[in-house]
Amino acid sequence: METTTLLNILDNMNVYQDIANIAEQYKVRQLDYAIRKLRRQSSFPWNLIKGSLKIFDDVKEYPIASGHDELAFIEKDNLESYRDTARFFNTDIKQFYQDVNSNRNLISDLWDGGTKYLGVDYKEFDLGSKILSNANIASEYTGSGDAGTPALDTVTYKNGNSSIRVVVTSSAGTATITNTITSFSDSKYKNKYQFRWIYLDAVPTSITLQLRTDASNLLYTTVTTQFSGQAFKADQWNLIAQDLNTATTTGTFDSASIASEGVILTGASTGTYYLDDSYLREWTLMDYWYYSKHNVQTESETSVADQEYFYDSDGDYSEADKLIGDSEWIDVIMQDALMRLVAEVDNVNLYASIMRERESAWSDFFKKYPNLIPQTTSLRHRFNNDPQTSGLNI
Repeated sequence: METTTLLNILDNMNVYQDIANIAEQYKVRQLDYAIRKLRRQSSFPWNLIKGSLKIFDDVKEYPIASGHDELAFIEKDNLESYRDTARFFNTDIKQFYQDVNSNRNLISDLWDGGTKYLGVDYKEFDLGSKILSNANIASEYTGSGDAGTPALDTVTYKNGNSSIRVVVTSSAGTATITNTITSFSDSKYKNKYQFRWIYLDAVPTSITLQLRTDASNLLYTTVTTQFSGQAFKADQWNLIAQDLNTATTTGTFDSASIASEGVILTGASTGTYYLDDSYLREWTLMDYWYYSKHNVQTESETSVADQEYFYDSDGDYSEADKLIGDSEWIDVIMQDALMRLVAEVDNVNLYASIMRERESAWSDFFKKYPNLIPQTTSLRHRFNNDPQTSGLNI
């Protein structure tokens, strides 16, 4: 990893006596501002990180990696020829959900309530997806604890034409809903996730998903967010999931006899809750390339960038911290910071000199590193109310 220490950058700035006389904290602030400014304009190859993402059939919202700033691209990890590529269409949030290009694989950076997550709509699946319950037989469901007797509901549902309605009366703090399923065997269950749609009347403290042989022998995971990483949402459907490979085991789970499920709502307020489809889904692993928001490697870190700017969240910095990137990037950051600092100095000749150096630094930088911000494509359509342009995409 190419890096330059903050001390080295400050030493280069201090060759100008008028700049050397400025308090160091203001130089560091201007360096951070210059980093922020360039991040608004482009993304850079030294910020690229290759991760991996498990993609599921009929699941469209996914959590981002820690440090994710912008999505670069997602692609299969075992390509042998161009015809095998996923060729995702990078689009905006509105078009992603409206699915205008119904025959294309779609990706998008998504936002909800200040939380960023990924939109991935991959349509070329041939993996197994087993439905556990389609929530249309109330007699399969039982409530205990704060949960009342489950009932069939044909008004509020996510998929199909029904869901299971459960009235929760807050008292003990836990509402447990279990359901039987047709017993089956799955020796490869660790390669799957269990998914369940749950409509929340109010946000609980946590939700526990269970996949059970029986009440004493089961797998479970307790979660505090939706599968996508979004917070639980009241008065909305929430997609909850557990990775069966990392789930906790109680008793002896028998993969040859998977016979029931459980949902435990902890800290759920009094109200009406709904359960819809539950599935076991296999996944396909894809390469997930993204631009990291981290530009600074702190003194204690040895291998990766771990901080956005020189100043940390506590308002401190260290001269031993390092800015990642090659010399062209370092020069642009330094010259941009110098331009803002020299504006406070009454020295016309120095201003002109730094201006020339800045222009040269920018020119050299963009010769080597063109703008790499991923392009988001949106389409608008004209329909037949305008005969001259009907059928055209513009």
